Amino acid sequence: MDLNHLMDQNLLAAFSRQKTSNSLLLDCMMIKRLVTTMLITCVTVSLAFADLTYQPPAKIYVLVGQSNMQGKGAVEGDQSNSLRYLVQHDPNQEYQFLVDPKGNWRSRQDVWIHYDSGPGNLRFGKLKPGYGSHGGVIGPELGFGHVIGESYEGKALLIKACWGGKSLGHNFLPPSVGQYPPPNQPADPGFYYHQILRIVDDVTRNIETYFPDYQGQGIEIAGLCYHQGWNDQYGGLDARYEQNLAAFIHDIRSAEHGLGIPDLPVVIATSGMIENDSPIKRGQLAMGDPAKYPQFAGNVGVVNTDKPYGTEALGFKFYTESSPDKVGYHWNNHAHSYLNIGRAMATEMQTLSKPKLPSRLRAVGTAQGVRLTWQVGRQSPATIKLLRNGQPLAANLPASLTTVTDARATPGKNTYQLLFDMPSDGLQTLSVTSDTSVGKLQAYRSSTGVQLNWDACGKYDGFQIRRDGQVIANQLAGDLRSYLDKQAPEQGNVQYIVTPTTGSSTPASLSVQLGPADPGGALLYEPFDYPADADQPRSLLGLGGAAGTKGEYDYLSDQKLERAPAAIGGGLSFGALPVTGNRGSSHRWSPGCAIELDDSLREAGLLADGATLWISFVFRLTKDIEHRQGGGTVLLSTDDLRQAVGLMADNREFRTVVVVDGKPKGVRITSSRLETPTLVVGKIVWGKDGSDDTFVPYTPGHDLQIPEKHGRPAAPFNIDQSKLNRLVLKGEGQYDEIRVGTSYQSVVGGKAN
Repeated sequence: MDLNHLMDQNLLAAFSRQKTSNSLLLDCMMIKRLVTTMLITCVTVSLAFADLTYQPPAKIYVLVGQSNMQGKGAVEGDQSNSLRYLVQHDPNQEYQFLVDPKGNWRSRQDVWIHYDSGPGNLRFGKLKPGYGSHGGVIGPELGFGHVIGESYEGKALLIKACWGGKSLGHNFLPPSVGQYPPPNQPADPGFYYHQILRIVDDVTRNIETYFPDYQGQGIEIAGLCYHQGWNDQYGGLDARYEQNLAAFIHDIRSAEHGLGIPDLPVVIATSGMIENDSPIKRGQLAMGDPAKYPQFAGNVGVVNTDKPYGTEALGFKFYTESSPDKVGYHWNNHAHSYLNIGRAMATEMQTLSKPKLPSRLRAVGTAQGVRLTWQVGRQSPATIKLLRNGQPLAANLPASLTTVTDARATPGKNTYQLLFDMPSDGLQTLSVTSDTSVGKLQAYRSSTGVQLNWDACGKYDGFQIRRDGQVIANQLAGDLRSYLDKQAPEQGNVQYIVTPTTGSSTPASLSVQLGPADPGGALLYEPFDYPADADQPRSLLGLGGAAGTKGEYDYLSDQKLERAPAAIGGGLSFGALPVTGNRGSSHRWSPGCAIELDDSLREAGLLADGATLWISFVFRLTKDIEHRQGGGTVLLSTDDLRQAVGLMADNREFRTVVVVDGKPKGVRITSSRLETPTLVVGKIVWGKDGSDDTFVPYTPGHDLQIPEKHGRPAAPFNIDQSKLNRLVLKGEGQYDEIRVGTSYQSVVGGKAN
């Protein structure tokens, strides 16, 4: 039977021995032929196929590296290094594919791109110029995407995972070499290696969110491009570059440490900006030597940027008026260089062999059920069988299929197995476990009760909610993710549990402290335990009651009261840190607000010469943050704001802040990450007998243990700490759990020593 079209409504199939229990929603766009009807033997039931046009899977390419993979090639400008100049001075019409007849830059409808370069710098859409390190430049992605788009009938997606100034020997260090603990901070070994995996996982799980044109046709991670090396010239990292690069290729392909695609095609473009005899360049070229690395033969390619590439003799080093004699760095910001590097890498990618066997089985909960995706190899299986929790669901799936949705999976954990009968390699098994239990349960006081919010990715008949063991909602709709408990008690510790009404999922539970909060040993404690509506922040002006304060919050201006800091529903959680109440938030142009301190710090001796004072708070950057300066700041200050000490965060970093004579000075502590709550702690020792004050910062992990190494101390300073009498909140961002105490334990929710 000739098969070119498929299925009405994605293919709903009932699979069970009683012909009623388990069903699959098969995304039949993956089958290449047309049918009016077709039978697939699945336990006892047939699948009906109707009219639906086949679409090949969206091919994904991951672009990894440092600043030259980011891209520094100018888009506009009259100089000869710009993309505009290249298009306008194109006698052979070689680059007119970049513009429309009116000279406007084209957007490719068949190539998408996603580039998350850090907090506040997420870009995604259809490929066009402007996806370099910023919107005015290009990298290799533009040339790469155009070549791939012209050669592939389906959609392609480029995922850029590249950051400037990063080394393979530290930042991208492969796990099998470093054997380091899981990295939490950008400075940790291997942090950016794991960022590659995080970004790829995020995009593939949420592809419909980023790219609405995706129509369920399945995905295939088809290759990885690597262009990096500059930073490994320093600190002795070049001596191990070849070993590290071979390990990177191995690890990024592996199921244990990487993407789970053995023999994933990898293309390396050599670092043309460094010396030819560098161990870095030699190591890059060695990856393409089958005598030295036979395991890479046919699946790793190298573009030597010191030589013309391919039948088109693509060049890479171009000179500008400002640098006529030599190539410096960043390819002289020459768009032609970056365009050709991308074109060459795409051409080289197409010479490599696709992996032989199927791989990368993944499961994602959706509103339609559990969606399974996998990648097929170049060898076609004789049969494909699918099992859920050891029970058969399908016994003869089409060989070209790469995605199905289990519409009858009950909430909770489900383990799936795909059994591929391969003609020359026998039975190949892929396994994955999906957990569609409720997660990220949050509760906070609102003006009319306690607001509950939760995450749940799956198909649900409904939800049940219990408060202190008693059912308060028994049949909430399965598409709800929030509930307002209008009968909640005014104070006390309350436990909430949310579970789906069917299945055997793990309950989501949360204890909420309503009313007066326990400061946990801190003398000053602001948990923002003020009622706040779910859909509208509540101004802090006129509110008060935090431990160690008196009175209420005042605005530090008489204009634009709508910019005053506010309380927002839901606290910021960080590891085991006790969190109560809601959280605070400030507008980026807000002058801030302040509340007067009571005598708690003074009576405890924390403002005396020679005393040690600890301060901490949790901070989170949100996706809409736009300002690089004036980030969220928590200060202990004098009345006139001319002397202060505290901590600050913006969309790049955390800093200590010291204000002397009205002039703030800051020292970087660590990088900040978008939508990631971070706990920062400071230890301040007031100078005695004329000595300077000192300020040492820490960034604890989720275990709340004091780190062995502290951050960069603030420069020595000298203020009259006895006059500190206000808590000041200002700048942009969200903050919570502000604590000041006598010891480290007292500011991480424990008791003072």
